[in-house]
Amino acid sequence: MKEEINDFVEAFYRFTLQEIHRVGDPFYCTASIKISDARNHLFHTSDCLQTDEAEDIYALSDLCMVDEEMQTVPNRQRMFRIARNYWRE
Repeated sequence: MKEEINDFVEAFYRFTLQEIHRVGDPFYCTASIKISDARNHLFHTSDCLQTDEAEDIYALSDLCMVDEEMQTVPNRQRMFRIARNYWRE
């Protein structure tokens, strides 16, 4: 199960990183990501303007953090917390 969680987080991280590069500055955009199928790593962008965890939609700005080099990167810890919605340890 731990391996499935790590695989999900890695796939979610890569997808989120692509979206960060696509939009430029995720803190000033309205982009969001919908998790269509966590176990098969299916994600897509959504028109929703804010996070709606009940619908598995996360605002891009809620998935990001600024690292020590002042670069905007996906927040892995947040993604591990999201993974708990799909896998129970």
